Amino acid sequence: MSFSNLAVAEASRLRHRSRATVVLLITLIVSLIGTPMFMTRVTPLTADDYAQAAAEYELSKETCSTCTVESYLPGVFDFHEVVHIGIGPWMLLLAVFVLLATLIYVGADFASGAITTQLTFTPNRMQLLGARTLASGLFGAAMLGIAVIASSVVSVVWYLGVHGLSSLPADSGLLGTISGSLILGFVLGMLASLLVFLFNGGAYAGATAAVVLIAAFALEMVAFDVASPAWLFHASPTRQAEALVVGLANPGYDQVPLHAAELLTPGESLLYFATLLAVTAALAAFAFQRRDITN
Repeated sequence: MSFSNLAVAEASRLRHRSRATVVLLITLIVSLIGTPMFMTRVTPLTADDYAQAAAEYELSKETCSTCTVESYLPGVFDFHEVVHIGIGPWMLLLAVFVLLATLIYVGADFASGAITTQLTFTPNRMQLLGARTLASGLFGAAMLGIAVIASSVVSVVWYLGVHGLSSLPADSGLLGTISGSLILGFVLGMLASLLVFLFNGGAYAGATAAVVLIAAFALEMVAFDVASPAWLFHASPTRQAEALVVGLANPGYDQVPLHAAELLTPGESLLYFATLLAVTAALAAFAFQRRDITN
């Protein structure tokens, strides 16, 4: 079987597997449930908001001499902020789910022995690795694509319902967020598949991904208390993912604590993930080609 036919067959398996359909439905539901978390911020301020802010101001006058009533008013998002502060970061959180879901999806075939059976009919291991990785990339792109489109539709309809038909700006950056999310989903899907092939199953692959994510989040937590070199942020997969999804929508987004000359860009992010995929693919190919998985 040629690689193209094998790749088509792997992609077709996604359509006919119930667990893939269930994961896509879960992604859709979670994205719809999470969107209201930031869309409630588009509602104009009410008299109750001003009254509560005034009460908080009165309580804090003795301890905060520079505060005003406005200091305690909740912020109201315009649509640019909906995209940059709401949809973009929400997709980054869902990207973690996409990575874990793909790890479980691909790892299930190793746990059940299905990958060994498939090698009986497809003895070329490199073709199988490439086809499964490509199909996993499409699976990841489908998951995050469904999430970002569903969240965007809800956000647009919600915002128009509150502010009217003429309130939607043409330069919101929404298309950039959608594009970045699709690319990130494709990358994470392929990366998850390669990790499973590298570690011969989902358990060690998931543990490795978890360690990397925990380390990246720990870096974010200490970044404001401890002076960290800029290269640590450029090496962080979470920062690079942010540069791709949020950076394509808003190139000037806040990257504290980095200075102007140290900022990450979408172009750098694409190069970072391309390099990461190439290195992981080489390691996975070497390990999978030499590994005995017949038993």
